[in-house]
Amino acid sequence: MCGVKCITFLLWINILSVKTEIPGFEFELTPPKPVIHVGKDLKLTCRVNACPGNVTFAWRTLLDKYHGGVSKNERTVSHLLIKNITVKHSNIIVCKASCEGQPKQKTSQIHVFSFPQDPVLPELKSLIENQTQKLSCIVHDIYPLEWLQIKWLREDKTLFVDKPHYVGDYDDVQNYTSEFNYTPSVLDRGKNISCRATLSSTEFGLNETRYSIAEYGPGTITTSINNPSVKLGEHLEITCHADGNPKPTILWFKEGNEPALQSQNEKLIISDASWSQAGPPNIPKIQLSHRGDPKEGENISILCSSDDGSAELTLYRQSQSTESEALNKSAVLLKIPSLQITDAGIYVCEAKNDFGSERSTINITVAAQHNVMKMPDLPVAILPIAGSVSLLTIAGLLIRYCRKKARSNSSNIS
Repeated sequence: MCGVKCITFLLWINILSVKTEIPGFEFELTPPKPVIHVGKDLKLTCRVNACPGNVTFAWRTLLDKYHGGVSKNERTVSHLLIKNITVKHSNIIVCKASCEGQPKQKTSQIHVFSFPQDPVLPELKSLIENQTQKLSCIVHDIYPLEWLQIKWLREDKTLFVDKPHYVGDYDDVQNYTSEFNYTPSVLDRGKNISCRATLSSTEFGLNETRYSIAEYGPGTITTSINNPSVKLGEHLEITCHADGNPKPTILWFKEGNEPALQSQNEKLIISDASWSQAGPPNIPKIQLSHRGDPKEGENISILCSSDDGSAELTLYRQSQSTESEALNKSAVLLKIPSLQITDAGIYVCEAKNDFGSERSTINITVAAQHNVMKMPDLPVAILPIAGSVSLLTIAGLLIRYCRKKARSNSSNIS
């Protein structure tokens, strides 16, 4: 049995083993829940407050795995720098701080994600109306897969939403392919189809979206010609380039005639030009030399031009006889000196050949020239009149005074 002395000794041992709580000793670890992309650098900071003595720091993971970071300690602050974050750094980091032998610790949970590039939507080679085709969209190097959602859209309309159904155990980035059976209609022509991938987590405040677009429609058409004006029997080449999805076919025919196949290639070659291949002239241009509305009395020029050298150009005022014309020339100029109000009206530039005519018009208005009468200078006109009135008044008063003086003197004599 243990006597009184034994019990006393055990009590002293227990008292000495109790660590005295240091008042105000607190510390913080930031950031507490970092969300960081693969390949970035992460810096954690452990900061101690109100420690009167020395502070020691220690960094580790929750399961004592290697965290791969480098720590730097100051008196009350310690930093842990982890460079080139990988998926394996998705872990809980523990910072342990001791103030005069009293330990405290806090944790920071690292969440790593990877979403480095836009999804890849392969070129739509042969979409055919009312025929179902499987479309695929690939997202590369994604992590974590359970945060991923893929949305298929036509313009702004959602066609299909895809989320990975089964997510197995994995510790690295991976690729994901979304497949969608699409049946286009005639109303879809010219509209874009897009694959929109979103990696999001409401809990950790992550929401990143990337997308790719593929065009389904006629696209663009460009044409070029080496010389639009050729003589009978000469060589002529016309090139037509068309982009679209699916790839459009090219059909050559003369405007105004039934579409008769002449060539399915991008280049149409006419080795011996004939009258049957000619057409109406190009639309001519009409320009006024004067900027703004011309005024009465000014000189103006009207230019009528065409890039079709074989056309007959005519420039005239509407509802009146022809003013000027030029045969087989590229331009005709009409000069109007000392413009009058009666010269206002619509002027027509007409290009004509054996196969038709084209017109351009311009409406010319003439501003009247107003004569402004110069008013006399009012003060200058008034001053001489005011001066004359004042002199007459003074003269009248003087004559009246002299007459009264004379009468007074005559009264005194008598």
